[in-house]
Amino acid sequence: MISIRVLLCDDHTLFRTGIVSILRDEPGIFVVGEAADGFELIKKYELLKPDVIIADISMPGLSGTDAVSELKLKYPNIRVLFLTMLTGEQYVYYAIKVGGLGLVNKTVEKGELVFAINEVFHERNYFGTLYNQEKIKEILKKYENLPVHMDLELKEGLSETEDKILLLISEGMTSLEIADAIHLSKKTIDSYRIKLMKKFDLPNSSSLIRFALRYSESKQ
Repeated sequence: MISIRVLLCDDHTLFRTGIVSILRDEPGIFVVGEAADGFELIKKYELLKPDVIIADISMPGLSGTDAVSELKLKYPNIRVLFLTMLTGEQYVYYAIKVGGLGLVNKTVEKGELVFAINEVFHERNYFGTLYNQEKIKEILKKYENLPVHMDLELKEGLSETEDKILLLISEGMTSLEIADAIHLSKKTIDSYRIKLMKKFDLPNSSSLIRFALRYSESKQ
């Protein structure tokens, strides 16, 4: 039987505990170490040399993507499966760009997570059921000439007002309703909407709403 040694990296202890728990009884998969941020991920990888890294994309301090990029310089053949609450084509592209073989949502079921780990272990891409190899090629071609925005992983963070507005947008509120709720003018809220769309490279209001929903999910 194949033995897959996994290093898990996420800044939320409860989430790591949950992943360890669901993988504990899975034959052939062993979580050999845990890390709480990118700095610890690098140290633990150097110490343990796992077969597969499972890492959150965005974490305080050094993000998972930045840590993987650094590790790739010394260990070009590392196999990485990224975790995120914010999924979509641009995140697939970003994960590949920094050296990841896969990306799954943090709400993934056990069966799919195990499948993804095995695919990445065998150096095959896995980005969910919506992304076959043909679709991945389309995404790479679509974004090849575009800069990879670090804003995608909220690295620069959001202001308190931007955070509130995104959460209210996720609840389906209009600009006028948001303005009344946080005591600002509708014009100001509209300006924030435009700013958020530019910041996260969102082409229209519908994309902003979808992004706000994913952002809200990531905070739960």
